[in-house]
Amino acid sequence: MSDTIKTTATTEEYLEVIYMMRAENRIVKGARLAEIIGVSRPTVTATLRRMTRDGLIKQDERKQVELTTKGYTIADTLQRRHRIIERWLTDTLGFDWAKSDAESHRLEHVFSDEVIDRLNELLGRPETCPHGNPIPGNQRGDIQSESFPLSRASDGDRLRVTRISEYAENVGDLLAYLGERGLRPNAEIAVAEISPINRTFTLSHGDKHFSLTSQVADAVWVTRA
Repeated sequence: MSDTIKTTATTEEYLEVIYMMRAENRIVKGARLAEIIGVSRPTVTATLRRMTRDGLIKQDERKQVELTTKGYTIADTLQRRHRIIERWLTDTLGFDWAKSDAESHRLEHVFSDEVIDRLNELLGRPETCPHGNPIPGNQRGDIQSESFPLSRASDGDRLRVTRISEYAENVGDLLAYLGERGLRPNAEIAVAEISPINRTFTLSHGDKHFSLTSQVADAVWVTRA
């Protein structure tokens, strides 16, 4: 991936998670990475130390993590590959949107740049992946500027789903859960109630009524309908 360093699958996973979190203006710290990736904090600390040494990330005095230009370039390329492959898997091969994420993680390290470019042209240069996240290099405008997490919504809000965060813990289960309830990009929903005790969100979508925890709602990005 780089002229000066050969990245590992582990390093690339960290780069992609940091990239996705920073795209949402999330604060990235070692403890949060440990939760998302599912490893111990000492393991995260050691990996971040290596990535700093290799010039892929930098950390400030508060231990917040940022990508360097080198790290961003690698992560941007990986996410482009990942999201184009997801589109191909769902649109051409008929994979469901949950399985496409897991399969794409495996294939993004195998396909050549030429294959990715040809798939992109075959698909018509789609702007987003099946989960609504922008494909680097394909955007034809700022399609996410008005989006915010559903967890910040208020009682009575009428909203439209724009995308789903793909770095959340157990993302495959999350996508399957949301897909079964119709919470996909462009779905219109209404916030019927928010519990004042634990901020559980009761939503309506068409004739369906269901609840989401605040943690799940934090992974669903919406705009005002």
